[in-house]
Amino acid sequence: MTDLAVLMSVYENDRLDFLKESVYSILNQTFADFHYYLIIDGPVSHDIEEFVSSLDDERLRLFRLEKNGGLAAALNYLLKIVIKNPDYELIARMDADDISLPDRFEKQRNYLLENRGITILGCWYEEINEEGEHLSFRKLPTDHESLKRRYFTRTPFAHPSVIFRRDLIEVAGFYPTDTILMEDNVLWGRALNCEMRFANIPDYLFKFRINRSFYRRRSGFDYGRKYIRTRFVSFRTLHASFYSYLFLFGFGILKMSPTYIIKIYYNYIRKAVTIL
Repeated sequence: MTDLAVLMSVYENDRLDFLKESVYSILNQTFADFHYYLIIDGPVSHDIEEFVSSLDDERLRLFRLEKNGGLAAALNYLLKIVIKNPDYELIARMDADDISLPDRFEKQRNYLLENRGITILGCWYEEINEEGEHLSFRKLPTDHESLKRRYFTRTPFAHPSVIFRRDLIEVAGFYPTDTILMEDNVLWGRALNCEMRFANIPDYLFKFRINRSFYRRRSGFDYGRKYIRTRFVSFRTLHASFYSYLFLFGFGILKMSPTYIIKIYYNYIRKAVTIL
């Protein structure tokens, strides 16, 4: 029996070519002893349904939801199944448009086996565009204290690159379903509140795809307002500093900007400034 479960959600806006790259990057890992939980979150195209149904791998566990409920709800559906099995000590995330390099699971699993005090583990990653072309390399802090500080300014992990221990869900709870694109960030905040520890492997083990909707989904008045409200609650429970609140409101206002402003931030300013 394996100790690793991999979770992926697929929905109607996912592209078949990206999905194929993502799925095969998981199935072709150098560490192959895992179970692959894939959930179809609501109706999808015939091509995606046909591809997923054609996958012939004994590691695959396929689930379907009649209605799309969003990423957090889909992941929680799988997590409720996975944590019933005590053999699964580790749970890996993956998105349907990203690429895991072949040795990602091997290196992350070995790190967690050797570092029992770490609950959530990510890695450095490369950002790519829709054509698979290089955009940037993203180096993240690797030690817990630096990642804890980073949490109050920016995300400590690329969400689909993480592997975490089952304790995260058993102690800190499931993903919140009342946020927009921040379900992972809220969960990381709960983990910190439970004194769980973070780390990133200083190795590029993941390719994170920036598609055309990436900037649009992270901009606008409504998103900025909800970003401030959601993060404010997390900050309050963690007794954040005055500086952290200033950054929160400033960054939230930035997110209220038009899409082209957000694109400038991600493509130029963020690359030039490192905030720990």
